[in-house]
Amino acid sequence: MGEVPEPRSAEQPAPGPHQVDFPPVQNGIDYLDTVADHLSSGQTSPRDLKYAVLHLQAAAEVLLKARLVQEHWSLVFKDPGTAKRDRFAAGDFDSCTTTKAIDRLRDIADISIGDKPAKSLAILAKWRNRLQHYGLTAPAPAVEVTAAQVLDFLVAFVHDELLPALPAAAAAEAAADLESVGTKVLGITSYMTARLKRLSEELKDDADRTVQCPVCDQWALVLGNSPIPLDCRFCHTTWPNSVLALEQYFEAGLLDANVQDCPACTQHTLVVEAVGTAAAPESARSVCFCCGVDFPVAAQCEDCLNAFVPDPDEEFFSGLCQDCCG
Repeated sequence: MGEVPEPRSAEQPAPGPHQVDFPPVQNGIDYLDTVADHLSSGQTSPRDLKYAVLHLQAAAEVLLKARLVQEHWSLVFKDPGTAKRDRFAAGDFDSCTTTKAIDRLRDIADISIGDKPAKSLAILAKWRNRLQHYGLTAPAPAVEVTAAQVLDFLVAFVHDELLPALPAAAAAEAAADLESVGTKVLGITSYMTARLKRLSEELKDDADRTVQCPVCDQWALVLGNSPIPLDCRFCHTTWPNSVLALEQYFEAGLLDANVQDCPACTQHTLVVEAVGTAAAPESARSVCFCCGVDFPVAAQCEDCLNAFVPDPDEEFFSGLCQDCCG
């Protein structure tokens, strides 16, 4: 956005009838309202998703930076060390990124922002940049669920972090507008919940080989259908093979693990003690991204000290991994 105008004080005159007057919080809530309208139909078009992304990112920047201004006006500058009050008042400066705003809210304002909303906000910012400069190609359900998550987070953020600092009259007006947005968000959330519940029922027999999708974060990526291309059952992102899906897992920061040859299918796609499944989302399982076999037990190689899954058909356990045995 680049500019965060200082909130108007009670002493400042009201705007004339032909002036544009959107103080930061009111401006952000107005963006949220348009996003909710674009997402609430249940049959969102590509155009709906386009404007949902653009307006939601605009709302995120305005609202997160409005809270930084409450802490100190210099914090919205890209480099607070170069901040000057006259440039801030004129809106003539380069502002920080959304990611940097989140870091400063956490570290300086001591505001708790979870990793999941932070990740969704980062994804949203990337999508907005692509839309603005190159065009965006992404699975519509992935865009939809990410936008819904960010929208839900921002509604709570405004209520908890911004409204308490507003003058009484402005806070009452903003709260009424936010309540309208919240009602629409409940409808969107109910729709998403219904989709996920239906999908959970469909995949319950495959829960031990279903992992999180690196694109939409839903437990909907079923492993073990090789050579059929892998696809997320929620957002329908498709990977030609398990190796490319595994690579995207690493790129998304979902894995930092030891990958071994699988004892079942011999492919180099076994992630050792590092991934949860829909059946055990909090555990660190050893799962093959090619054949989908879930190996619950791993060992440490006595030679190289790497973790590995022993071959279940091995008659005597040697204590060595496949590489050291070879």
